[in-house]
Amino acid sequence: MKTVTTSTSMAERPLRRRRRWLALTGPSGLAARLLRVNADRWRRRALFYERHRDYFPRLASGRFVERCCELEAAYRGLAHVLFATPPQIGWMPVRAVVSRIK
Repeated sequence: MKTVTTSTSMAERPLRRRRRWLALTGPSGLAARLLRVNADRWRRRALFYERHRDYFPRLASGRFVERCCELEAAYRGLAHVLFATPPQIGWMPVRAVVSRIK
């Protein structure tokens, strides 16, 4: 009988990064996740044109890469300002309205 060997993948994501993404729930969590994804997208775009400076000399030497870095910082800052601070919950007194049916 043949023996079957199984191996686990060595290219798994670290667990600490998964926990941060799973902690965000609801509409505000979705908005924070979208802002972070957009920031990562601008960062990757800037790195791409920096890395391939020989193929894209105009984009790499112009203001485009600087603007990508500015947009990344803006998206990260907005996500931090909006979602890193805990919300302040203030309870308001409410009178209960009771309707009587006659």
